[in-house]
Amino acid sequence: MCVPVTGTLTLDGEPLAFKSLTLTPIEGTAGGGASGYSDGQGKYQLLAMVPGAIQDFNGCPPGRYRVTVSEPLIPITDADFDAARQGDVLDNGEPAAAIALTDMSPKKRKQAKGDIPSVYASSTTSPLVIDVVEGNELIDLALASSGK
Repeated sequence: MCVPVTGTLTLDGEPLAFKSLTLTPIEGTAGGGASGYSDGQGKYQLLAMVPGAIQDFNGCPPGRYRVTVSEPLIPITDADFDAARQGDVLDNGEPAAAIALTDMSPKKRKQAKGDIPSVYASSTTSPLVIDVVEGNELIDLALASSGK
């Protein structure tokens, strides 16, 4: 059973657009957790991670989770969300094309306004913990630049 979970992802009260979210089970919560992406207005919807599944499951199994937030590996836009809402699937029966990531070396850079504080990127350091329960499907995730 999965609870449909949606909400808004913010940083210091401002919507945090086009970010990746992962919910990692903690404190005896069974299952694989859930993940999702925020859209251009910071709105997100979760999909359960079910090992071996061949289809998506909307929502997240009930339990306690640590939330990590990071930049997606491949940049996303509002057009990606529009296509997904319309059910557009590119499936010509062939394997997906390989994606070449040309430079995987870490880069040191000054944190730009709107960047995610690094504390939120790890399931061991993220201070963001939520309880997913039936009847509480709207969960807004508020991050702070201070990382607390």
